[in-house]
Amino acid sequence: MGTLRYFNLQPLMESYGCRTLFETGTGIGDGVRYAAFYAFDAIYTVEIHPDIAATARERFIDDPRVQVLNETSEAALARVLPRIPAERPVLFWLDAHFPGADFGLAGYRDERDPDLRLPLARELDLIARLRGPCRDVILIDDLRIYEDGPYEMGNLPDFAQTLPPDLRNIDFVTRGPWARTHEMQRFREHTGYLVLTPRRP
Repeated sequence: MGTLRYFNLQPLMESYGCRTLFETGTGIGDGVRYAAFYAFDAIYTVEIHPDIAATARERFIDDPRVQVLNETSEAALARVLPRIPAERPVLFWLDAHFPGADFGLAGYRDERDPDLRLPLARELDLIARLRGPCRDVILIDDLRIYEDGPYEMGNLPDFAQTLPPDLRNIDFVTRGPWARTHEMQRFREHTGYLVLTPRRP
């Protein structure tokens, strides 16, 4: 498991003008708590499990910038992104996968719908369609789901791997619209990160 705390968000906010953060996969809310230290105008976080979402709402009830959305990441992206003007760059933290597994609510293989179990490719496609071309910044957690390391915390354990070998890649990033508009960096700390930043004019 990675953490948003790995990133110093201030340079990203300053360099690319990001004033909105959109997180998929709230969990216990540590990502929101970290982001709240920065001067974002709005922070959206999406959690599919009602109980986890309710706990997060209670945790951040005193911060009017934070909106906790209890729905699938795709539904939240489709509903919220059209409200954000294209000229206002968004900082995305994409960490929605294996719903409930990190909290003992489900096993890694329990979710039968692959689009709920591993929604990253569909999230990126949706962001590209609703926002592109854009100046958004995208931070992706747990790169080891898609590529072997070396990672600080090792490769994804066999019990958690649900992708067949032919789908264990990030072709959906490197061959998609993001390859034309954004630079891509891999970081091997923790469970791996993939970072997409807008190409300089």
